Amino acid sequence: MLRMYTIGMESAAASILLLPAMWAGLEGCRRNMTVVRRMMLMMLAVYFCGVCSATGLPTMVNMRFAPRFNLIPLVDCTEDPFGYLCNTVLNLLLFVPFGFFAPLLWRQLRSGLRTAAAGLCYSAFIEVSQMFSGRLTDVDDLIVNTAGAVIGYLIAKFVYRKIAVRWQLHLVGENAGQNGLVGLIGLATLCTAVMYFVRPMAKLLFC
Repeated sequence: MLRMYTIGMESAAASILLLPAMWAGLEGCRRNMTVVRRMMLMMLAVYFCGVCSATGLPTMVNMRFAPRFNLIPLVDCTEDPFGYLCNTVLNLLLFVPFGFFAPLLWRQLRSGLRTAAAGLCYSAFIEVSQMFSGRLTDVDDLIVNTAGAVIGYLIAKFVYRKIAVRWQLHLVGENAGQNGLVGLIGLATLCTAVMYFVRPMAKLLFC
């Protein structure tokens, strides 16, 4: 419960700074963007902030190069089956929102293979970043996170007509479709940068 509280407080602190700036930026650059699309982008931003907190990415306070590796799949399964199962389920659920929002927001990612590749790349970024925060870089996390993104994609595909057509998310200009991967990377990078500075301050104030 304490860990969930910490994740919530850190994400909320980052969102207070990030979301108004995002809304202003979108208002200035994309006046024709629907309100629903803007809200979904902001929800994705909050999600990215939560992922940064949940995965223990480095901050300006704790950043240090202290790599720890597990490069053998399923090696921990026999030592602590219950703990391994719990960790696997949590990592699976962690990436379901990624696979759900990405194809709904960007036409370029409306492919299961591309969404899986994007999830794999984001998971790899997290695992590499954890080398600088003393966390374990685990190949199992890479596999399970990618599977979670695929599950999210399948859910998005199932509800696409009800959500995308109803809220006009399918009416995305060609430029937005072509730059979908750039937009996703940019948003993830922005949220990671904000959390790099905000997490230590949030921890001091609320935890």
